[in-house]
Amino acid sequence: MIKRLYIHVPFCASKCGYCAFYSLPSPTPADIGSYLEKLEQDFKSSSHLCGKIESIFIGGGTPTFLSADHLIKLFSLINSFFDISASAEISIECNPETLTSEKARIIAKFANRVSLGIQSFNPKFRSILGRQGSVSTIKKAISLLTKNGISNIGCDLIYAVPGQSPEDWQRDLEKAVSLPLKHISAYSLTIEEGTRLAEENSKFEIRNPKFENKNNPDTRHQIPDVRRQTTEDRQADAPASLGNYARASRRPGFVGKLRQGKPTTIDCSIKMWNLAGTVLKKHGFHRYEISNYAKCGFECRHNLEIWYGDKYLGFGPAAASFDGEKRWTNVSDLEKWLSGAEPEIDLIPPEKRAREIFVMGLRTSQGWDKKYFQMKTGFTTEAFNSKLNECNTGPGRLWRRRRRVNILPVDLKFNSLYDELKTQKLVRETDNKICCTRKGLLLWNEVAEILI
Repeated sequence: MIKRLYIHVPFCASKCGYCAFYSLPSPTPADIGSYLEKLEQDFKSSSHLCGKIESIFIGGGTPTFLSADHLIKLFSLINSFFDISASAEISIECNPETLTSEKARIIAKFANRVSLGIQSFNPKFRSILGRQGSVSTIKKAISLLTKNGISNIGCDLIYAVPGQSPEDWQRDLEKAVSLPLKHISAYSLTIEEGTRLAEENSKFEIRNPKFENKNNPDTRHQIPDVRRQTTEDRQADAPASLGNYARASRRPGFVGKLRQGKPTTIDCSIKMWNLAGTVLKKHGFHRYEISNYAKCGFECRHNLEIWYGDKYLGFGPAAASFDGEKRWTNVSDLEKWLSGAEPEIDLIPPEKRAREIFVMGLRTSQGWDKKYFQMKTGFTTEAFNSKLNECNTGPGRLWRRRRRVNILPVDLKFNSLYDELKTQKLVRETDNKICCTRKGLLLWNEVAEILI
């Protein structure tokens, strides 16, 4: 039975310059009403797939763009159709400028974890990113949440913004740790095709997922979605779905790469990734995933379980689901979704799913306990390596890997590739465990492309 839910609220006041997730700026009241009615239908038709719910992630868009009455309606629908564990982690994303005292009271009655979209404390970089509201709204939002009993508060920050220096980034980090936060997500800016930043920054290399390896799970807001191409691309859209996180947390060196090939931006981005780890560690935040840091006991349980291969149901346009055998992604269009458009379905053979889970688990600082991997997938790591060897000996596939990673000869089989990862100190293996090294986390995309 499925015990994790992701609910995509595709509404916001305006589209941020970097945002490639599916969202509808300034929707009409009728749009929101129809959305909630469709959610009710979908909850009713799918709730039988679920057991006791252990985690819920409500993302967007901007869930707190909904009015107080609409939030009450949404939470009431979830409670009506699902049996939620008393210890469930219930997360909701929030933009500080959309939070009111009334909404904070309503949220506190349902959710126990809030993720604030801050991105930057610097007005200059907030303007570049298209963030609304002033810095003062951030402290006000945190105050409203804590006064209503929510202490598990996190935030999203973005670095490698055009014009941002490591010193600017350190100031953002220091301001974040001065707040009563338990979790910080620090993402390197990805300038995606179709976003406002892509149009305004022609000097930057623009990422087009359409031309990336569709077998690489690191494609789009984890299965967060850029909603226009492959199933994996769209899956990257929901902050809490496999596709979403894979893409939202892309390796730092890829983003913001100058067309002229100058290393300045890449080097600066890597420096900022290292800086985040150093500064946050000093203040009690440990890196538990490539781009996520938490105080002990405040890691996002929902996302951790999905990185380690758990099943989940996604609701709303562009949301992805996985039931253990197939993954399906809702259409990234509100009107089509309301009209009942069929989701795109991707049947996943056990071996492919095992590879995906293996690679996604390597995003975490702990990596894989070998016995746990076998329990989750039915494969031992040795048998898994053998399967990969059988599936990945095609010279064309290996040539593409070689061209990107620039380490490995074409004719090596998987076991040799895996050995090379260890030789390059990207992966560390003991009798009980496999994990990426610090260098391997930084170059996770390359590790993923070899192993997938």
